[in-house]
Amino acid sequence: MKNKNTDPSEKMEILIAEENQEACSALAEVLKSCGHLLKVAQDGEEALTVFRETRPDLLFSGLTLPKLGGMELLREVQSDPREMLFVMICPMSDPEKIQQALKKGAADFLTRPIQEREVLRTLDRLQSLKKGFVSCPLDSSDPSNSESVDFSIHPTDPKAGLVEESKTLEIKNDFESVHSLVNYLNQDLMRYGLVEDEELLTINTLLAEALENAIFHGNLELPKELRLENPQLFYETAKQKSGMEPYQNRRVLIQHAISRNSFKYIIRDEGKGFEHTEIPDPTDPQNLFQLQGRGLLMISLFMDEMFWNERGNEITMIRYKKRKSC
Repeated sequence: MKNKNTDPSEKMEILIAEENQEACSALAEVLKSCGHLLKVAQDGEEALTVFRETRPDLLFSGLTLPKLGGMELLREVQSDPREMLFVMICPMSDPEKIQQALKKGAADFLTRPIQEREVLRTLDRLQSLKKGFVSCPLDSSDPSNSESVDFSIHPTDPKAGLVEESKTLEIKNDFESVHSLVNYLNQDLMRYGLVEDEELLTINTLLAEALENAIFHGNLELPKELRLENPQLFYETAKQKSGMEPYQNRRVLIQHAISRNSFKYIIRDEGKGFEHTEIPDPTDPQNLFQLQGRGLLMISLFMDEMFWNERGNEITMIRYKKRKSC
């Protein structure tokens, strides 16, 4: 796989905390080849100190670390008001711990032995997340972006606030604006009490992946293998096809409904669809180790319902409010 130097504006400050020296060296080699700035901690307590003093963009942590374990480090990082991307490094023999880390707020995971292809795939995902879900209004002057919003407020109690709302948007294949769109759609999730603080970044990430799937693999018909093998060529091809027939006229329809009890997304593209019955079983933890389709498997971990229409060009995702344990 050909690697490339990262654009200077996209360089990240990355902290590695991994007791397995072979894994640490292999990971550092890939990250350095991409031009990122690295710091290495020898144990969990040192990693926490470095995090608090230097504010890195990304932390790769081993599951087992001296003095402070990976899950404890994740919990400490999550309690800090500054958002930072956290990637857990786990042995392939422990998929349940991977699921636990993802549910606690880890943005992604790597497995040992470290594979360059897996690291580059993770960097590709997290590079866009590093830019953040910055609040940015949709360009209403663009006729290709249309919106219908319906609000329902309790009529007898002006202090009750939002009870439910729904949005319907039709967007063009502007994949560079996906994260701003996600922020717009999910800005009220916390207000409704539907997700915990540590879950919001993950929910945003999974919605972004579903939208990117609709744009890249639905409307633009780009092969998933290309993104894994050559991300630079993948994005260049996406930009080219966005201005070509018949792809440039295709749109993505998004329906978003939120209430005090649940939130739902329906995303439909105008592509040919795909054979969704061939997706690996999301209930089998071993399928997390497959690079292709991992985003959909991660969606199944966080959403209570996930299903497609028969054609395979529309996905519905539903999450219900969790009861707080006493």
